[in-house]
Amino acid sequence: MKMGRGQMDKKKSSGNKPKPKKQIEQIAKSLIEPELSALGYEIWDLEYYNDGAEWLLEITIENPSGAPISFEDCDRATKAVCPILDRHDPIEGSYCLAVGSPGLDRQLKTAAQMDRYKGKEVKVGLFAKNETAGAKSFVGILKAVGDAENSFEFELVPGGEAISLEKKQIAQICAHDEIKEIKEIKTQ
Repeated sequence: MKMGRGQMDKKKSSGNKPKPKKQIEQIAKSLIEPELSALGYEIWDLEYYNDGAEWLLEITIENPSGAPISFEDCDRATKAVCPILDRHDPIEGSYCLAVGSPGLDRQLKTAAQMDRYKGKEVKVGLFAKNETAGAKSFVGILKAVGDAENSFEFELVPGGEAISLEKKQIAQICAHDEIKEIKEIKTQ
């Protein structure tokens, strides 16, 4: 869900070498995180990238209580972060700001996100077919995360067979339990 999108026009480059994308992401996150936290939101993800047509600063927020993020939440967060980004100007050139929710199939990227999903079902996408899983993707219970998130252990669903993978084998890990819960509610 992408909401609260708006154009942020900035001055042209002053001739200085542009900051690397990761540095821009870190600076932007450090600037806006206190304000979003004061509003009751956590940053699930923050990315600065070029989608081919324009540069985007995409902020994904979530409610720590687990309540869904609404359009009003995205609008409120957008109105809170725009003045901060304008004042501190961490990005040269123009870009679009997009604020949204991580959605039900949220991608797990950080150690804290992985910890939150230990013992829960996740959907794992792989770069190549895995013989134990029998496919390039599978649903499993996240059992363990190795040091520095370099290795992962899952229990396949269904079947319960254990599977261990290295980070370099995994394209992405996404939440799956929320999707399952909503499907169960709809069928009742």
